[in-house]
Amino acid sequence: MKDFNQFLKRLLDKPSKKTTLIIKGKKKKIKAMVKLTAKNYLKDNGLYYKIIFNDGSFLLIIPEDKELYYVGRVVEHIKEIKDEQIGKDKIIEYKGKKYELGNKDDYQFVLKLMVGSPLEIEGECRFSDYFPTAGSKEFLSLGWLSMTGKRADINPVIIDLEDVKLLD
Repeated sequence: MKDFNQFLKRLLDKPSKKTTLIIKGKKKKIKAMVKLTAKNYLKDNGLYYKIIFNDGSFLLIIPEDKELYYVGRVVEHIKEIKDEQIGKDKIIEYKGKKYELGNKDDYQFVLKLMVGSPLEIEGECRFSDYFPTAGSKEFLSLGWLSMTGKRADINPVIIDLEDVKLLD
């Protein structure tokens, strides 16, 4: 599919645990899906969607930018990055790459749980985002879940819509 808005409309029509996507040639069944916003997005009425698949992979959809970010496995806690660094260190290194603080001390709000249960997908959390100083478009989102206090770290990379297919 080449049209982002058409893809998103089809996905949002009736998402369920039966919904199947093919990402980079691999079938993915939705385990949980949530519609979110964040404190720093509120001024722009920004929202985004997060999907966790049954195999532990993750897709982030940002409608405003027409971008998709994917990771084959959610890390949850990047142990090399200490709690006290998050939102304070301007530069963080991870896997030999430098990331710069770009979204400090944000807070994620759940607008709607669309598929699954609240225990299957992250909900409200406090986080800071870091972006690579060079290289591919990706980011580190580092933070803590409000419900449990556990870390909720992700490191997804941008993928092309042509790498994603929604099956009927």
